[in-house]
Amino acid sequence: MTTLYTLALLLIGVIGTNLIKQFFPKIPEPFILIIVGVFLSFTPIFQNFELEPKFFMLMIIAPLMFLDGQKQSFSKIKKRFSIIFLLSVVLAVATAIVVGLIANRVEVQWTLPLAIALAAIVVPTDAVAVKSMTSSVDMPNGVGEALELESLFNDATGLVLLDLALSVLEQGKFSLIAGIGHFLFVAVGGALIGVIAGFLLVTIRTNITFRTVSPETTIIPISLLTPFIVYFLAESFGTSGILAVVATGIVHNWESNKLRLTSTRVQLTSNTIWESISNVLNSIVFIILGISLPIVWQEITHMGLVGIMQLLGLSILIYIAMYAVRYIWAFREDNQSANTFFDSHSNPKQHRFLSHIFAISGVHGTMTLAMAFSLPLTIANHAFPYRAELIVVATLIILISMLMSAIILPIALPKKAVAYTKPDLENTRNKMVDYASLKVSETTANPAVREAIMIQLQSQKGWLNDNHSTRNYNSQKYNILLNNTKDFIIHYLHSDSVEQKYSSEVIDAYEKILNRLKISSFFPTQPPTKIFSLCKGKISSYKVARPK
Repeated sequence: MTTLYTLALLLIGVIGTNLIKQFFPKIPEPFILIIVGVFLSFTPIFQNFELEPKFFMLMIIAPLMFLDGQKQSFSKIKKRFSIIFLLSVVLAVATAIVVGLIANRVEVQWTLPLAIALAAIVVPTDAVAVKSMTSSVDMPNGVGEALELESLFNDATGLVLLDLALSVLEQGKFSLIAGIGHFLFVAVGGALIGVIAGFLLVTIRTNITFRTVSPETTIIPISLLTPFIVYFLAESFGTSGILAVVATGIVHNWESNKLRLTSTRVQLTSNTIWESISNVLNSIVFIILGISLPIVWQEITHMGLVGIMQLLGLSILIYIAMYAVRYIWAFREDNQSANTFFDSHSNPKQHRFLSHIFAISGVHGTMTLAMAFSLPLTIANHAFPYRAELIVVATLIILISMLMSAIILPIALPKKAVAYTKPDLENTRNKMVDYASLKVSETTANPAVREAIMIQLQSQKGWLNDNHSTRNYNSQKYNILLNNTKDFIIHYLHSDSVEQKYSSEVIDAYEKILNRLKISSFFPTQPPTKIFSLCKGKISSYKVARPK
C-alpha cells in the first residue's frame, strides 16, 4: 500500500503543478515541480525520503530513454554518429577528467578516484530540463539538436565512469587496459543487447500486427513492458541498461516507420499513451528532486558554515569549469556536423554566441542526483568516504545549472514566434482528411472497404482530444440532432405516402443504410451538409428497385 500511496501522491503533485503553473506563467515549470516536491516531502510517506537509484533507473529513466531512442532513426544515427560519439563520449570523458582534477586539487583530502566519481556524477546533462525552461524562447535549431544528441548517451557514459571509479576505490588500484576493456564491455555490450532484444520484440510485434484483428490489445502492452524487460536483461549481464533501452528504442523507430500506413489505430493509440507517460515521468523527475532536497539540507546542517561555504565554492568552480569545457569544445570543434550546429564558418560572432548558448544549456537534472544517491554506504569494508559531501555538491551543481540557464537563456534568446494557431492547424488537417475521404469515395467501389477506410481516415482527425471551445457548435447537441434526424427519416419511410409510392425493397434498403450510419464513424468537425453529402455517396452506391 505504501507504494500505491507514493505513486498517488506523485501523480497528485503533477496534477497540482499543472493547475499552479497557470498562475505563474513566467516561472519555468521545473522550478514549480521542485517546489511542489519540497511540500510533498513534509507528508508522512515522504518523510526521511531517500532516492532509491535502482528503482529510479528502472521505473523512470528506462522508459524515458526508450522514448528518446524512438525519436532517433537509423539514418540519423548513421549520419550523426561522429558528432554523437564526440558529444556523448569524448566531451563527457573530457569534462569528467577536468572536473576530477579540479576537485582533487581543491579537496586535497579526496583521492583521485573519489574526485573522478564526483565528476562522473555531474557529467550527464538533461535536455528535457532545458526544453522546459526555454519553452517560451526560440532555441537555435542546431544547438537544440546538439543537446538532444548529447543527452542520448552521456547518461550511460557517466554511469560507466562512476562504475569504473567505484571499482578502483574497491580494489585500490587502476589499470588503464582493464579500465578501457570494462568501459567497452559495459557500453558496447549494452548496445548489442538492446539491438538484439529490440529486433526480437519488433519481429513479435510485426507478426501480431499482420495476424490479429485487434493488434493494439497485445502490441501496446508489449511496448509498455519493453524498456523494463530490456533494462533488466542488460543489467543482469553487467552491461549498461540505459544504452540497451536507447538502442531498443532506435530499433522500434524503424518498426514504427515500417508500419505507419498499415496500423494507424495502433500508431495513434501508442503515440498518445507514450506521450502522456513521457509528460508524467518528466514531471515526476523534478518532483522527486524537490522531495530529496530536505534530506540534502539535513546533510548540509551537519557540516557547519565553513564546510558549507567550501562545498559551495567547489560547486561554483566545477560549474564554471564545465561551462568552459563545453564552450571551448563547441568553439574549437572542427567536425563537419559540429560546424553545422554552431555555424562556425559563415558568421564568427554568431558562432561564439551559439557556443555560449550550448555551454550554458548544459543543465544537470535528477539523473545526477540519482547517481549521487547510488553511492554505497560502505566500500572495501569501510564507510564510503565523504559520501554526504559528494551528494551535497551534486545537488548544488544541479541547482546552479538550472538557475543560470533559467536566468540567462530567456535574456539571450528571442521570444518564440508562433507561426500558426491551433485552429489553423486543425483546419488544415481536417481539409486534408476530407480530401482523402472524397478520393476514396470516388475510387473505391466496394462499400464495406470504402466505409472501413473512411472510418480510419476520420479517426485521424483526433477531435476527441481537441479543445471544443474553438468550434462553432456543440458536438453533443450535434449528435443528438443527427440521431433525431435519423429517427425522423425512419418514421417518414414507414408513412403511408412513402409506402404507396415505393416498393418495400427500396424502403428496406434505405432504412438499412440509415441504420449503418454510426455516430462514432463520423466526426463533429464537419457541418451537417457535409455529413449528408457523405450519406448521399453511400446511398448512390446501392442499386435499388424502381418505384412501383
